[in-house]
Amino acid sequence: MTSDGSNSDSPPRPYRWRYGSLHLIMPWIALVGGLLSIVRGVNDLTSSGDPLFIYVGAGLVALAVVIFFVDRWQATLGN
Repeated sequence: MTSDGSNSDSPPRPYRWRYGSLHLIMPWIALVGGLLSIVRGVNDLTSSGDPLFIYVGAGLVALAVVIFFVDRWQATLGN
């Protein structure tokens, strides 16, 4: 055991985050995908009148916002 409290027997971690980079960029991917889906839904609404992509896009944007705040909350807890 070293003086700084880290265990020298364990191999070094390839990244400093616990869940990897995918965990950090997933809210941004959902946000961009949701916004693109909303734009496609608006274009589809003018041609055929089906608002499905608008609903799916709004759901993805809401999910991205929730995931972003949950990740920030987990970061303050040290997880």
